[in-house]
Amino acid sequence: MKIVDRLVSQLFRLNLQNRLVVGFLIATFITGFVATVVSIWTINKSTIDEVQNRVRQDINTAKLIYNQTLEKITSQIIFTAEGLDLHVTIASRDYVKMENLRSLIRYEQEAKPQNDTISLDMITVVDALGNVLYRAANPDIKGDSMLWLPIVKNCLEKKSLQLSTELMSIKNILRENPNLAERVKMEIIKIPLSYEPGEKQLSDGMVMMAAYPLYDKKKNLLGAMVGGVLLNKDNTIVDRVKETIYQGEKYKGRDMGVATIFQGGVRISTNVMTKENKRAIGTTLSKEVYNRVILEGKDWVGRAFVVDDWYITTYTPIYDMNKNLIGILYVGLLEAKYRDIKWHAIWTNLGITGLGMVIAFIISFYLGNTIIKRIRMLKEAAEAIAAGNLDYKLSPDKISGFDMLDEAFNYMSKSLKDHDAKLHKAHQQLARTERLTALGEMAAGVAHEINNPLGGILLYSNLVLEDVPENSPARENMQKIIYQTNRCKGIVQNLLDFARTPTGDMLPLKINNVINTSLNLVKDQSMFHGIEVKADFAKDLPEVIGDRARLEEVFLNLFINATDAMKGKGTLTITTRLSGNNSVKITVSDTGEGIAKEHLPHIFEPFFTTKEPGKGTGLGLSIVYGIIRKHNGFIDAESEPEKGTTFIVSLPLYMGKFDGMDEDVFYS
Repeated sequence: MKIVDRLVSQLFRLNLQNRLVVGFLIATFITGFVATVVSIWTINKSTIDEVQNRVRQDINTAKLIYNQTLEKITSQIIFTAEGLDLHVTIASRDYVKMENLRSLIRYEQEAKPQNDTISLDMITVVDALGNVLYRAANPDIKGDSMLWLPIVKNCLEKKSLQLSTELMSIKNILRENPNLAERVKMEIIKIPLSYEPGEKQLSDGMVMMAAYPLYDKKKNLLGAMVGGVLLNKDNTIVDRVKETIYQGEKYKGRDMGVATIFQGGVRISTNVMTKENKRAIGTTLSKEVYNRVILEGKDWVGRAFVVDDWYITTYTPIYDMNKNLIGILYVGLLEAKYRDIKWHAIWTNLGITGLGMVIAFIISFYLGNTIIKRIRMLKEAAEAIAAGNLDYKLSPDKISGFDMLDEAFNYMSKSLKDHDAKLHKAHQQLARTERLTALGEMAAGVAHEINNPLGGILLYSNLVLEDVPENSPARENMQKIIYQTNRCKGIVQNLLDFARTPTGDMLPLKINNVINTSLNLVKDQSMFHGIEVKADFAKDLPEVIGDRARLEEVFLNLFINATDAMKGKGTLTITTRLSGNNSVKITVSDTGEGIAKEHLPHIFEPFFTTKEPGKGTGLGLSIVYGIIRKHNGFIDAESEPEKGTTFIVSLPLYMGKFDGMDEDVFYS
């Protein structure tokens, strides 16, 4: 802390020029540093987000290919069962005909299917009790029960097609097909659960299976046909995923994308290659991924070390028919390409930022010198003015960019020169304002004083008129005096009425009377001649509290708006009701053109209007809204184009007092 204080104190001891240079240098460095940090963070985040989004899409494609394979197995089972009429064979006990099923067994693993059909590793036909009638890949073994297999049990019990991926013991797999011995023999390089060095052989295999029920003509269950494909060391699915998603893309001689099927935490099918260029069959998950996916049953998306390199990966669980987690489907993108792209972008950004900092410092240094030079010139000019030379002017320097400052300085000197004249003029204006204010007060007093003499003139003129004979020439003159006196009295009264400030008293009111008063003001006007008015007022409504004049203004606005909307022809309906929430509800409905749906939310906004230019200011409804809010009330509108508009006003009942709202919510 002391070092910082010492540096700051030394900085302020420098002259202005050096201080500017150091300040520019510090500002440039801080700006460059912040820009670099933000850029690196942004590049890193955007790169990671892009790769993670891609692997999320890739795992969805992998799931689709995995499920399509399971559906192909199902289709093959159904097609075979129906094509060979197995229900007839079972019913006739002619099991010799089932030998045709042997042609569907795969004896050599194919890298790719030749067509939409798929070769199976095991096909078994069981009766309705689950006992084996025929094994296509091991016909000598039969008669044993297969109800231990959940897919067979569910198929016979539910009498419906079942498909899933199941774990089968190696003993049962070899019973189904002895030729699978090499594929189920798999050494685990590392035990996933303990993560201790050593080797251990898997005791199970993963099989994609389908079971299809068989019926006789009377829909009696005869049995089922069960088929499956062993996933262990069968790379058909993972290679298809790799080919479909990554299409053989490589980076620096390495596959850009890989896919794997795990049994538990062990790779049983993969195109991840070891350093010896062999498929990494038997290798295991990292401990972090194992805990997340196998133990917690959650997807993993992130950076993971796979065999011998880093990948951006996605792992998703595989479940059997009973929702037990038995394996994992995995796709990964080689991180090296995106890492190189990221660092290339970072180094490019650092180079650009560094170059920019150097250029910025050079420019700042030049500008600093220019500023110092102009400051010296301003100092000389200020000293000249202080000496009394008010005509001193700076010559504008547009090249350096300080012409605005020069003009401001020259304007200041001119202002000082004219200061006395402006002060004198200001005094004159102030005196004139005081006279106008006094005149206004006097005019108000005179208006009051004139009113009384005018009343006297009018009284005595009428008395004199009574004594003037009918045929006297003075009678007509006296009548003119009375007429002009009345006219003067009216003018004064209008002036007083106009100038008088409304009281704004909040008093208990009968809302029906307020509405009637407003309606009577307009219903006889020409605009209402084609309008039918229907009033439905509830009787014995409790009083509301409010400013009568302002509430009349509300309803006048609503009535006039309704008339404008109906264009001189239609029905205006006014109703009052007692609402259940201690308030009075007033509705004003018209049969006019209505309000468009997109305009309805804005009708109470100030200056919003749908009328033609010159026919409305857009303030009427906003004022209405403010008045109702000032009365602690609420106003809303319902409308459909060509079906009219209804305004709903709610005012609270008089409860013996009124808690007025703040003035600032009047137009809120």
